[in-house]
Amino acid sequence: MAPATTPTWTPVPATLTPPPPPGYSSLRNAQHLEQTNSVAARIIRALPWVADGVSPAEQQAAESLIYFATTEQTLFWDLTEKPWLAADSSRQLSPVLNGLDNILSLDPAAVEKIVSMPFLDALEAPDLAAMESLARLAYTDLSAFRGIMAHPNINDGITDEEAKVVALLWGVNLKNPGLVNTLLDFSRITLEQRTIDLPLAGQVTLAIVRTRPGAGRSMDLLEHSVRATEDFIGEPFPKQYVALLFEDAVPSSYTGTNFGTHLVILPKHDVNDDSHESTAAGHIIAHEVAHYYWSGADNWLDEGAAEFNAAYSERIRVGRPLIPDNYPCAATASIVELESRNYLRDSSGFRCNYAHGERLFLDLYRSLGDALFRQGYRRLYLATGIDGGDSSRSKASIYEVRAAFKSNTTDTTTNTNTTNGAAAEASNAAVDRVIARWYDGAESYDTGSLDNSPVIAQLPSVNGWIDRAYVALTEQGRPVTGFSTSEAGDWVWLTLDYSYDFSGSLQQLDFEVVEYFEDGFPYRRDTFTVEAESSYIGGTQWLSVGPGPEQDWAPGRHWVYVYHEGRKVAEVEFEVTP
Repeated sequence: MAPATTPTWTPVPATLTPPPPPGYSSLRNAQHLEQTNSVAARIIRALPWVADGVSPAEQQAAESLIYFATTEQTLFWDLTEKPWLAADSSRQLSPVLNGLDNILSLDPAAVEKIVSMPFLDALEAPDLAAMESLARLAYTDLSAFRGIMAHPNINDGITDEEAKVVALLWGVNLKNPGLVNTLLDFSRITLEQRTIDLPLAGQVTLAIVRTRPGAGRSMDLLEHSVRATEDFIGEPFPKQYVALLFEDAVPSSYTGTNFGTHLVILPKHDVNDDSHESTAAGHIIAHEVAHYYWSGADNWLDEGAAEFNAAYSERIRVGRPLIPDNYPCAATASIVELESRNYLRDSSGFRCNYAHGERLFLDLYRSLGDALFRQGYRRLYLATGIDGGDSSRSKASIYEVRAAFKSNTTDTTTNTNTTNGAAAEASNAAVDRVIARWYDGAESYDTGSLDNSPVIAQLPSVNGWIDRAYVALTEQGRPVTGFSTSEAGDWVWLTLDYSYDFSGSLQQLDFEVVEYFEDGFPYRRDTFTVEAESSYIGGTQWLSVGPGPEQDWAPGRHWVYVYHEGRKVAEVEFEVTP
């Protein structure tokens, strides 16, 4: 008898239907309201965003409404007269209802006043930001909240235009309380606006608020950042209103911040010239814009992803290389060690979240390529949030990163294979290596990007040479091959001795300097120009290298490459010890 054969079959992915979201009856105090005020209960049950099931993001808003109907009936009936209460989705309602609920517990009299104000007659995106700002202000500084509510320009009712300024107040009060009265004097500020259409999110309003003149290009930078971020992540931009305030109202030692209701960036970057502040403006704006997607996860993930998005945005805008913007971390060798230190945000060690985080994502991008990285990056974003927007985000860490980037074999949006088996194994192995390298510190660095080409020290246009290149601890100091972090002063100096022999008019020689760390990433690029004159035979150029006076040197091997006309004309390697 022939042996039995096992039939072959092709598995078909199951299509799972998620259970419907819980309804009205699952809400806190819903049954009590049925018994005590059946009319109000019937009105709440009939609201479209309640009738179709209450999602997790809608739950607090619905329960706030039940609470109003139970204990604050005048407020409840006032709200039922608002046309927006019956909107098809509670995404716009949650900030308002939750905000009113929070203020009610702190200052009940203020709630009735707010509900009667013009800015809540019809809800637009700036109105939601203003409501959230007022609620946060009441929670963080009740005295300041009451002072603002009593201000003549607020007490007579917040208009739609004024709401755009009110949206800024809680963050400003947190970091620069003296600026609040300036902003409330509407004659002292300017408001620049632009409405754009995004492919996924639709209409988004951009606004820049200033108390002094600024650069016209800043709005262009803001628009570019919003567009580039949505395009790269591939999910709708989470906000319909993006407000940027150029003012000194950011945490100390930082250039900008995202308060959720708005962005703030130091006004020195609202310029359009050849300064460092102007050059950095695009990256800073793009970083803060990216925090609308990356917020609420582990610090290294949020800051690293925002830095990666900023680097990619600037790559598209000006062709800047996709390299780290932050100096290597000097305090910890890995993310897991960084997590154990739990640095406060104002400490120098906290900057390691930027350095380690951006390098992990840059390494994933380098290892996976654009298409696979984007798939994993989008999945990571979706894994850190739930339906209803950015106000309900789950804590994400390395586990979500590993799961998102190692699931690159299937596109979950179409349920189709995107890589074959061998390619999938190679992709997943690359993810494991990168995570081991940056998170665990168990994998060696990839130094494949270091320039191992020979030095050709010629300067042909002036019949010249780079005669000697070295680093020194002081300008005009002696050459060193290494030094300890305690020996280094504010600056370490790259010294270039050069010579030439030519006749003719003045010649300008352009050079590029690239600094690498042993982690395989360049961390600084700079340019300089030397003027060669026929009446001289050479000279010496000194250039500062390393992190500068505000950061510590990262222990390890460092390289400095100098390029001229596409050739490496000098190379210096040195060791930094703890």
